[in-house]
Amino acid sequence: MKPVAPADLSAQHTLRASLIARLQPTLALAKDYLARRRRTMIVLATILFVGGFAWSLYAAQISLAAIAWHWLLASVFLGFAGVVLNGLELSLCAMAIGKRFPPIEATRLSSVGILSNLLPIPASALVRGGGLVARGASVVESGRILLYVGLLRLTVAGAITGVALTSFPLVGGSLLASAVLFALIARSGGLRVATGLLVLRVAMLGVVTVRLLLCFWALGAVADFYDAALHAIAPVVGSVVGLVPGGIGVSETIGAGLAMIVSQSPAVAFAALALNRLGGYLCSFLTLALFEAADLVRKGRTA
Repeated sequence: MKPVAPADLSAQHTLRASLIARLQPTLALAKDYLARRRRTMIVLATILFVGGFAWSLYAAQISLAAIAWHWLLASVFLGFAGVVLNGLELSLCAMAIGKRFPPIEATRLSSVGILSNLLPIPASALVRGGGLVARGASVVESGRILLYVGLLRLTVAGAITGVALTSFPLVGGSLLASAVLFALIARSGGLRVATGLLVLRVAMLGVVTVRLLLCFWALGAVADFYDAALHAIAPVVGSVVGLVPGGIGVSETIGAGLAMIVSQSPAVAFAALALNRLGGYLCSFLTLALFEAADLVRKGRTA
């Protein structure tokens, strides 16, 4: 192989710098455009979410009095497991890039991240990334590991939904993509950390599936585990789309569309996903409130 002359390296560096300099104004304009319209998107998404939830209850002829609240409370209670698993995932993400993030502190930050999705910005990713940077990671390191883990969430969810749809191409493609992401994570943090993140991701989607099943039962729907697994991908795709924070309204619409594919009730699917979202926010709020209360008690003892 012919060695690269220092002059050529300098020229390549100058060319890249020139290209970046030319692209910066365009990227700034694009960022400003999205920022100015993100508030409009969150308003429209909220209207879609609230209006869709009301429509789904009306179309399915479900009154608030008819909701089986014990199933709904069970779903909310199980949501705390999802909050803890989110914290463990963030802790393992830090470990994958050679940093230490205690699980309890990571759980607290993850609760803040989930609630921050109510803001008109993609705040959850910013909060989690900022937490890793505060632990000594670079922006590139934190962004890369969160990207890998976020895509892993999508591919594992795709495999679960593919099984529910008996779609072998979707299952095969999702498993292949999961294997590639697993290898990339293992290359960075080692086999043990990659295995831990994969197991956590499967467990988190399992929790989402069971919570959705409980929400279906709360609405009086005759549903089984496969019916709930079909919709496990909806919250993931909604958040990945990124048009609105947390995929508000988008996830529920995707779930309604999936229900139509398998001749389920799109109204009930929308309502179940909406209840699942509200329960998740409630769990994150109560978890964060518990941390704040513990801080107050600790300060009172030391005063």
